[in-house]
Amino acid sequence: MATGRAVSSALEKISRHHLECSICQGRYQQPKILECLHSFCEQCLLKYCSTKHQGATAIPCPVCRQETELPEVGVQGLKTNFHLIGLVEELELQEKLVCSGGTKLLCETCDDGNEATRRCLDCAQNICSRCHSSHKRFATSSSHIIATLEDICEGKVKLTKENLKQHPKCPKHEGEVTRFFCMTCEVLICRDCTVIDHCKPEHSYIDRNQAASTYKQSLAELFSPLGYEMKELKKSQEKVSRIKEDLGVTVKRVRTEVQDRAAEIRAEVTAQENRILNDIKNIQTDRGQKLDEYEKTMGLAAERFQYSLDTAREVTRTASDSDFLSLYPTISKDLKLLADQRMPRVDNRLAFLKFKQSEGVGGISLGEVVVEVEWKLCCDREFGRIGSGPGEFDGAWGIAARQPDEIAVTDYCNKRVVICSIDGDQKSTIPMQGCPLGIAATRSDDRLVVVEEGASHVKVFNSDNTLAYEFPTVPPSDEVDKTSVDLHSVAVKNDDTIVVGDVRRMVLTEHSPTDGELLRTIPVKIKPYFLAVDDSNDRIVISDKSQAVDVADGNGTTRRTIKPTMNDEPVQYCNGVYTDSSGIYVAMENGPSTRHIHHYDPQGGFLKCIAQGLHAPLGITLTSDGQLAVADWYSIKIIHHVAVTL
Repeated sequence: MATGRAVSSALEKISRHHLECSICQGRYQQPKILECLHSFCEQCLLKYCSTKHQGATAIPCPVCRQETELPEVGVQGLKTNFHLIGLVEELELQEKLVCSGGTKLLCETCDDGNEATRRCLDCAQNICSRCHSSHKRFATSSSHIIATLEDICEGKVKLTKENLKQHPKCPKHEGEVTRFFCMTCEVLICRDCTVIDHCKPEHSYIDRNQAASTYKQSLAELFSPLGYEMKELKKSQEKVSRIKEDLGVTVKRVRTEVQDRAAEIRAEVTAQENRILNDIKNIQTDRGQKLDEYEKTMGLAAERFQYSLDTAREVTRTASDSDFLSLYPTISKDLKLLADQRMPRVDNRLAFLKFKQSEGVGGISLGEVVVEVEWKLCCDREFGRIGSGPGEFDGAWGIAARQPDEIAVTDYCNKRVVICSIDGDQKSTIPMQGCPLGIAATRSDDRLVVVEEGASHVKVFNSDNTLAYEFPTVPPSDEVDKTSVDLHSVAVKNDDTIVVGDVRRMVLTEHSPTDGELLRTIPVKIKPYFLAVDDSNDRIVISDKSQAVDVADGNGTTRRTIKPTMNDEPVQYCNGVYTDSSGIYVAMENGPSTRHIHHYDPQGGFLKCIAQGLHAPLGITLTSDGQLAVADWYSIKIIHHVAVTL
């Protein structure tokens, strides 16, 4: 029973997939490791290259298809996975001990036919009791580690190359051992190598043990970001599953709506009913195939990440220093490659489906299936012109939506805030001392929060436009007047917490909505000229009027960066931003005649351009009726939803 437990423990530790070549399905023979960290027998790779990739300078991995550049000497020049060789040797020895059954193992150091009772871990030989006594008497072997075969069978003694005290021999210089690691060439070297092939100052080398410690730490630093990417991949996989479920639910709902409507006029519209249901089925099939592809792609990526992480962790944990340093360059290169890969994006619109009924039954029409919603610039919902009078703007900068149907706009050059209806009728104005920039509205009491150019305090106005209070963005202990700030942007969370963007200090400050008390200061990576918050999804979107937009979490940590393009060229300036559950909206410009609004999904993937031909789009907000309002310098433009039907 003890030996059975030992083999079980070994097999649990070293899975079949670790020990069997995927090509020949047999145990590894002289395994070679590819850049993707998959290993194969040398002979299997030679046959693979000669039959499928004759003369090629790079070969795709038979498992994951990632290409590996071949050395000049071909397959033989690939790194040998000594770590796997050691694992195979360990398991084979355990099997040999267990499977001997009633057959005794003979001493491997004498010819007397004595039964072996012990094993010298340094010599890697089974020895009898008499040879054991001799072994201990000789000076050269008196310090060797010797274990009983019984302890080995019971798994009390680990049989790996870690038991060996001697260093690996140098392949170039006979009799020399590799005591150093050349950091320039990333190879183990001996003392002769340091003065012949790897001389300073052209080469830099350190002690082997120091190198192993340093590079293990270097490799370990890559685990955390890749672990985060793995979590993101799993979230995306779960998201695909949810979207597929949502698609099924919406399809079922739409089918019900169609069938209920058809019941009223079935005799006249049976043909229409069948046509619409067939369209829905085709949509489901088409989108289901796309989601299956998303699922497959993410599954393969997750498997790839998991395999590389598991391999790297196992080698770091269990490989000897020599084996680790031999594999380190390949593993490090693979993990860095994975860390730089862009994660697959899911199209959120695939779950959208809606049925638009016709009015009445007299027209013999059930209705239409709405497959998506587009944004369209409304010519009849554009208002404003250049000037300083009613209905006029000279620098419409920030914009905020007030309940139930009001829009508040910061009029930069006219030094005022203009309050108007969503139809463009001006209701009132709030004079400002300086040029107003960012503006936001609280949800509970419709107060307006405004920042002015060059001001050190943020102003909060009541719903009747009277000043409620104003507050600084630095602690009182820092002496407000002596701390240099440059406030440009402001946003409001769901609980009315106020968030202010300070360009000079590159921070966001959070404040109490009751009196403006400073709650916390959040450092960010870019200057927050424009700011939007969706705290229900732990998302902060920041634009610094450059070529990129940062998407950060509630602590200011950048999760992803959006780099918009127009006609495959990077944009010159990203301006105002807005975000909610539907995604992220960015105003941008690429010269005087190319100004757009782009829509991105919550992960930062581009969805579509929703507006073009704007004058100078800056602030963006969503009105109470779900339309997108844009501050376009001399005017306000409204972009509304348009249903796209089959």
